[in-house]
Amino acid sequence: MLSSLMFEFKRCGEDLFRQGINNSHSGNMSVCDGTTIHITRSGAQLGRLQWDDIVETSLHYTDAGAQRASVELIVHRAIYKLTSARAIIHAHPPHAIAKSFMGDEITPIDAEAQYYMKKVPVLSVENAISSDEVADKIPGLLIKSPIVVVKGHGSFATGANLERCLLLTSSLESACKIELMTGLLPHRT
Repeated sequence: MLSSLMFEFKRCGEDLFRQGINNSHSGNMSVCDGTTIHITRSGAQLGRLQWDDIVETSLHYTDAGAQRASVELIVHRAIYKLTSARAIIHAHPPHAIAKSFMGDEITPIDAEAQYYMKKVPVLSVENAISSDEVADKIPGLLIKSPIVVVKGHGSFATGANLERCLLLTSSLESACKIELMTGLLPHRT
């Protein structure tokens, strides 16, 4: 079980880095199995994960693992407690972040992304990183949409496994890139 979980963490982390969705030390991922969360440690390089980069901690209380876990643990816990998510990827997709400054939702224009998502909510908060405000507001949005962008910060994607979260994150980033690129192209009449 743990070796297959580690394989999934490594594969998704490598893909996020290779696709330019995360920089060398950004983002975090987790999987929840009942009352146990497996989450990347604070400061982990998702593109080069090792066994000790995955921390086991409780869904409900602070333990030794929580102290090593990603600073976004508070948000992951809230999402698991209030949604049906079994996995979460929090990433920093640059084109999606750029789009987050342009409105309160992102509506993909390409057919591929529209297949997976119709409208992606953009959450505007005072403190975007590891805050009670994000933890309070994001679960309700994730009940309606499997991926949400925190304005100026990054995306939180939820699903049954990390692969599904990766698909949503990658599709959103691609959609935002396409939309931003079309704005640079000359318009034909």
